[in-house]
Amino acid sequence: MAHVAAWKKEEVEKLSALLQSYPVIGIVDISGIAAKQLQSMRREFYGNVQIRIARNTLLRFALQESDDEALRSLASYVQGGASLALSTLNPFVLYKKFEKGKTSAPAKGGEVAPNDVMIPKGDTGFPPGPLVGEMQRIGIPAAIESGKIVVKKDHVVVKEGEVIKPEVAEILNKLEIEPLEVGLNLFAAYENGFVFEAHDLAIDESAVRDQFEDAYRSALNLAINAAITTDDTTSMLVTIAFNNMRNLSFNAGIVNEESLPLLIAKSQAEMLSLARHVAEDALDEELIARLGATAAAPAAEQAPAAEEEAAEEEEEEEEASEEETLGGLDSLFG
Repeated sequence: MAHVAAWKKEEVEKLSALLQSYPVIGIVDISGIAAKQLQSMRREFYGNVQIRIARNTLLRFALQESDDEALRSLASYVQGGASLALSTLNPFVLYKKFEKGKTSAPAKGGEVAPNDVMIPKGDTGFPPGPLVGEMQRIGIPAAIESGKIVVKKDHVVVKEGEVIKPEVAEILNKLEIEPLEVGLNLFAAYENGFVFEAHDLAIDESAVRDQFEDAYRSALNLAINAAITTDDTTSMLVTIAFNNMRNLSFNAGIVNEESLPLLIAKSQAEMLSLARHVAEDALDEELIARLGATAAAPAAEQAPAAEEEAAEEEEEEEEASEEETLGGLDSLFG
């Protein structure tokens, strides 16, 4: 049996103890992060996240010794610059925190582009020189206009997942385009017997919020139409029932406290309508007065309009008279 160094056994024991001490265990990639930047991240995450660096072989061994099958499966994500991210934050918040902490960085050549790298259309700010030829050699539609090097149209020089060539990286650096993202990349996270990969945690919060709002509206509409009483629908259902009761009472001529004013108003309107078709000598003075009042209201509304029309006609006549007078004066002076 091969001899195992004591420090390795001790390291695995420490890692195993840490795995039991936190509810959320993440595997993060710290490759490409400078030591100074990593220390800054540790200070930023202090109290919420502990980053624990260990040899991949020892980290895998500690994970594989766990009694939790899901936690053991995290061992398959340990590769490259993998480290432990131990946290009390749920995996979704942890992922968001890591993504928010990322910063852009220049390329040196040989890196994999995390996203499409685009050279935007427009003035580069550089005067004519060898740069225009260098840009054209890597496919950038560059030209010289008005004494400046310009890019004729937007151009994707490297697609997502492709390796950035050194000559492309050199041009990007000259144009001050930083295509890389520096930060902690979360491979996967464990919580309560479940393992979430990065794509599971990349959630558009705005879209999810819209989906919840749509679901709430649909559920509310269904509950109201099915007359299901809840804290949200009870007041609406009572209002609908009240309106239906009042409409039924009104249409059926049933007298109650709510329908009586409506029925009286309806009867009075019908009475006045009928009275207009009856000879005036058959009506009493009160009814004649009420008919006169209802007829006067539209007339009163029409009176101002008639006055305005008359005033406009007078203005037009005055303008015409002035034009005729001016025309006569013109004829006098040829």
